[in-house]
Amino acid sequence: MPDESYPRSPDGRYYDERETWPRDRMQAFQLERLRRQVAHAYEHTLFYRRKLDQAGVRPEDIQRLDDIRRLPFTTKEELLSDQHSSPLYGTVTGVPPELAQRLHFTSGTTGRPVHVLDTGNDFLGFYRSYARGLYAMGVRAEDVVMCAFGYGPWIGYWSGFHAAQDIGCLVIPVGGMSTEQRIDIIEHYGVTVLGCTPSYALHMAETARRLGKDLSRSKIRITWHTGEAGAAIPSTRARIGDAFGARVCDLPGLTEIAAWGFSCAEESGLDHIHEDYAYPEVLDIETGEPVAPGGTGELVLTSLYRQALPLLRYRTRDIVRLADRACSCGRTLLSIEGGVLARLDDMKKIRGVVVYPTQIEEVVRRYPEVAEFQVRIWRRGNLDEVTVLLDLGRAAPPDEVLSLVERLAHDLRRSVGIRVEVQLAAPNSLPRWDHKARRVRDERTEVPF
Repeated sequence: MPDESYPRSPDGRYYDERETWPRDRMQAFQLERLRRQVAHAYEHTLFYRRKLDQAGVRPEDIQRLDDIRRLPFTTKEELLSDQHSSPLYGTVTGVPPELAQRLHFTSGTTGRPVHVLDTGNDFLGFYRSYARGLYAMGVRAEDVVMCAFGYGPWIGYWSGFHAAQDIGCLVIPVGGMSTEQRIDIIEHYGVTVLGCTPSYALHMAETARRLGKDLSRSKIRITWHTGEAGAAIPSTRARIGDAFGARVCDLPGLTEIAAWGFSCAEESGLDHIHEDYAYPEVLDIETGEPVAPGGTGELVLTSLYRQALPLLRYRTRDIVRLADRACSCGRTLLSIEGGVLARLDDMKKIRGVVVYPTQIEEVVRRYPEVAEFQVRIWRRGNLDEVTVLLDLGRAAPPDEVLSLVERLAHDLRRSVGIRVEVQLAAPNSLPRWDHKARRVRDERTEVPF
């Protein structure tokens, strides 16, 4: 029997009909789900009962969508502190642990992970939203899908696998295989869709070239990427597209909330938000006020479906720009321009200038000679220094290296706004990544934030 809470699109153009609901219908749905979620969080979690009582808010006070601003924010640091004080799962868990069916961990590059429990229906919502994104990218039942992930305790990779299955695809799990074995699978089993981190896509293409293989001649027609912002960075996206001869799609998400966004087959530069799964706010970083279309701010999400972890006004730390135009795909979902632009957690202040690693990656990835890179932030005396190490993956003539270093240093200074030293590392000496890359090493003991 079909699940009525996930109504499929009758004409097959969209994964489900909620993608094109009129605004008044979507907002009515959001309000009903929001009120139910606030009541559930208050009644079933000590964490939110305390927070809402301290804020002087009761569930019945939420009468309009604008009333969401009466609710307090939730941060990852609060979740970690709660789970540390009340192991294993904290007081934020909205169902008894014995009713949960899955346990996943957050996959950030620093700090302890958050433990995330899900009921069966919670996980269904997670991978159904993921499937909507894949379908919008053009993935169909006849596709052969490779999920080139490690299949560890990270929900995004498991939900990608189940999402492709839900669409009807033949899915090949390659979690225990080497990069060389995965390339062989692509060649011999007619893989048409590849899912992985942006960093791993570039590493796979580099490995294939070393083996004398050209993945742009494979049957891969779509690649989707999650775990990093790379697929939203124009130069990185173009580089992956050239390497695979494929459409490159972005699928941002959070273990704590949902696979909350996706780019579609129109390649409009917009990422659509699953606002029926997670209610979005884009708030000015300085004032906390909602931004107007075209404005930039922090994305704040409230889960509208998850019962085991019913997060309210969760600060994602992602910086996004609210779209001021519609996508030609016809979806009425709220959209952002260019995916995640940067992360507040990744912000570096260097010689008084705010720098985001995505700025550096956008410049470095314009140079096809560079196979991998690393950013080192350090201090010489009282002065902050930035060094970008380049790994070309091969030996290169000195004159070629000198020209590359000079051009890249010039482009970085113009883009970032400060002097950046560029150095050459030994070929293949920098690490390659099949999960979230850790390219930035901040060696300063005192950071002037």
